Amino acid sequence: MKAACRVSALVATLSAFWMHDALAQSPPDCIDGAVSIPLLGGKGDSPILPATLDGKEIALYFSSGFDVLYVGDMEGFDTDDTRRTHVIMTNREHSQSRPVIKAGTLTLGGLDLQTPDMIQLIDYPMQHIGTRPLIGTIGSTFFNRLALLLDMPHGVFGLIRFRQDAACSNAQAGFIGTGAQALPLTGNDTIMGLIEGKERELSLDSDVPVTTLPERWLNRPAPGNSADDAQHPTVALFGDLHSRLRGTTLKTFRIGQESLDNMPVFAQRDLGVGLLGVDFFQSHIVLFDYPNHRVFLLPAHSQVTRPGLNLHFDRFREGQTSVKEKR
Repeated sequence: MKAACRVSALVATLSAFWMHDALAQSPPDCIDGAVSIPLLGGKGDSPILPATLDGKEIALYFSSGFDVLYVGDMEGFDTDDTRRTHVIMTNREHSQSRPVIKAGTLTLGGLDLQTPDMIQLIDYPMQHIGTRPLIGTIGSTFFNRLALLLDMPHGVFGLIRFRQDAACSNAQAGFIGTGAQALPLTGNDTIMGLIEGKERELSLDSDVPVTTLPERWLNRPAPGNSADDAQHPTVALFGDLHSRLRGTTLKTFRIGQESLDNMPVFAQRDLGVGLLGVDFFQSHIVLFDYPNHRVFLLPAHSQVTRPGLNLHFDRFREGQTSVKEKR
């Protein structure tokens, strides 16, 4: 669900330069500008960015699994109803029409994002990180003329504008460093992986707590009815849509040249695409090269030691929760 978004103002103001460890390997004149934003939160949390809305400190999740800007309950903020709606598709299975609102001037890392449309998911509760209201999640459309660095192992979010000429064609690879692989990135911000011998489409969704795959992809026995299953279910919460999850382990799993065999994942029945989640991003530096429709993946050990608070826009919960499956 991609939507048009004006990013010229963002590109024009992207002039602050920052030094990432890998920049020494990339010719300086191939980088026209860059900005770095420290991630809030801790281990296990989705990427959280500090921002302001009409001068008030807020926070936003980031995930390329989303396209534009989604917010939940906006209690305490002045909002304007645009009298427009937007049809959203959850998990490529459930469609809903949601209102589009505006709520003032948004800034992110000193970058003026003007007064963007916000798709409101009113059934998503307001969350907080410290004193900052965590109002929603921002997607990739805002940055589709830039390269975006999501370095969760080091707690850094970055935006880079590389020169687009022949002399700088390898600048992105030099930036992320030795050992990275480049993969084609589709218009839906997905890549292809090989799961138990079959090629599958995977969304790079850093909001999902744990990598989750469609149940029909996996040749597993039908779920049992044990007392433990009944008392300790895991449920994915998408606002008022709740979906039951089952834990399993992938025997074989490859993404490009990287083997991820024996990776624990969740299986979900009402899911149309695989979701690479926080567990994947915590062990990889990821560079989205949007202008060239590719993504670089570099395995890395997490250096983040702050304890997390299980903060996600779409959440998982263990325990007794009613499940509503919309068909």
